Amino acid sequence: MTFLPFHHLVTRRLGMYRSGGKGAWLFLPTSSSARSRPGRLRPFHAAFSTSAGAQHSEEENEDHESSLARAGISAFKRAVLARHSTKAFDAKREIADETLAAILALTLRCPTSFNVQPYTVTIVQSEDTKQKLAACMLGPNSARVLQAPVTAVFAADLDPVQLVPRVQSLERRKRGLPEAYLATLPFSVAFLAGKGHLAHAFKDLFTTAMSPLQPMPSVSTLEAWSYKNTAIAASWYMLACSVHGLDTCPMEGFDGRRIMHELHIPASRYAIPLVVSTGFAMPLPSSSPERNKEAKRSPRFPPEAVVFKDQYGHAYKGISQL
Repeated sequence: MTFLPFHHLVTRRLGMYRSGGKGAWLFLPTSSSARSRPGRLRPFHAAFSTSAGAQHSEEENEDHESSLARAGISAFKRAVLARHSTKAFDAKREIADETLAAILALTLRCPTSFNVQPYTVTIVQSEDTKQKLAACMLGPNSARVLQAPVTAVFAADLDPVQLVPRVQSLERRKRGLPEAYLATLPFSVAFLAGKGHLAHAFKDLFTTAMSPLQPMPSVSTLEAWSYKNTAIAASWYMLACSVHGLDTCPMEGFDGRRIMHELHIPASRYAIPLVVSTGFAMPLPSSSPERNKEAKRSPRFPPEAVVFKDQYGHAYKGISQL
């Protein structure tokens, strides 16, 4: 039940409803008696049918939108609070192909700078490849890769300028963005994510000098820029897993060079920020001291130490500690 409102929430982020598979789907009540309940999926064409008596008043539509919003908030909160780093996976439980496909479809809707999408995800499932990947991991991470039915390897593209022609073509065909904007895209991406230490030093010097005169972009290293974008994709992946009832463990204890060699990821172009094992947590016996640890959420700093209002150090009040 949590998946549907969350899916609605993700697609509504773009101001539209998701379309895919055999058609588009909307959350709409099927009768007047269903107005007080969260909507169920109906085909896109049925949502816009105009048969007699099927029209909802503006007030009813507003009530329904409000109901959907509450359902989406509740689903998202459950997904966030359910997610935790799983230490051991049940090796006997598999992930259905359609579930994994749905998770990855949601992952690919994550935002990236200029929509460049400078990352790839390699899904490791076969026993042979799991053995190879496990040999690249450090400490207990090896066991997690072997236990989990799926491990997602996120790779950050360190030459994102090569993606620009594809992005231009995609934006031109799918959204019809102005040619004037598309023409500036190569320069914008090259400026923020161009190669070379000298180029980065020059851009940093230039933007620092110009900053007192006019707002200038903060220039990151190419690796930092690509890692930031890839981390967004990884976070969406983990939340999508959570809402589908799956557990995850993000890991950075590994030899990235070995991973790229084993998975045939071009080392001249990519780097590995993190690896996420995915599956079902191994049930712990009630007598296990680890059970209580697993049941407790990892603590967070007080909100007032992290979130500020208007300027650094002025605590933003009224945030609940979850």
